Amino acid sequence: MNWIFLIPLIETILIGMVPRAMPIFASALGETVDQSAGVLNLGVEGIMLMGAITALLVDYYYHNPVLAFLIAGLIGLIFGALHGFLVITLKLDQTVIGTAIWFVGWGLSGVLYVAIFGISVTPPTVPILPHVYIPYLSSIPFFGRFIFGEDPMVYILIAALIAIDYFLYHTKQGLNLRTVGHDPKVAEVMGVNPYFYRYMAVLFGAFMAGIGGAYITLGIVGSFYFDITAGMGFIAVALVYFGKWKPYRVFLGTLIFGAVYVIY
Repeated sequence: MNWIFLIPLIETILIGMVPRAMPIFASALGETVDQSAGVLNLGVEGIMLMGAITALLVDYYYHNPVLAFLIAGLIGLIFGALHGFLVITLKLDQTVIGTAIWFVGWGLSGVLYVAIFGISVTPPTVPILPHVYIPYLSSIPFFGRFIFGEDPMVYILIAALIAIDYFLYHTKQGLNLRTVGHDPKVAEVMGVNPYFYRYMAVLFGAFMAGIGGAYITLGIVGSFYFDITAGMGFIAVALVYFGKWKPYRVFLGTLIFGAVYVIY
């Protein structure tokens, strides 16, 4: 068999898997911080859906993708604050509360879409993010477009990966957060406030889930339909376990799913 004929196929998969991995990765990165602090959020799927519909609405009416991403993240923060209050302050069951948030986001996103746009054969669309080709580097054979020809949000999320990994494993605050997740009583003895770190982790995780949902709308589809996430939020939660709470391993896991989406 002449393997040279597979090169265009492999290149297509490499180029396509990165943007398709980003919604899962953004959410999984936030959930990595969340779980490192000892909090499980099964509502990621619902928050992603709310981020997706919010991003569509903002960009559709204001034609501003930056604002759309920010407000989608803000919607995530609101859900994160609710989740944190119920789970951290009131100490309610994490699984039950996370499932409830998933259902709320799942239903509310669809209701908002129908209430604003109605039931239409042709859904409203917005432009997807343009790709930024870095001069010279993007023209490198085979890997150039894969590494140096993505949209701006991909580069931002890669920078976030580096920053979060450094924070978790190379800073005192990151050590404190992981200590809170491992044993909050030990953290208290060390003078660390578990409530503060857990709230910050939950808020960050929900913010990133909102960003992940927004990326589906603005970076891949350019529109919205009911249940557009198709389980991506649950995949993100599972990948945190697959990656053993290591951001780089989580990222590699999301790339695998990105490749699967391209092939599928």
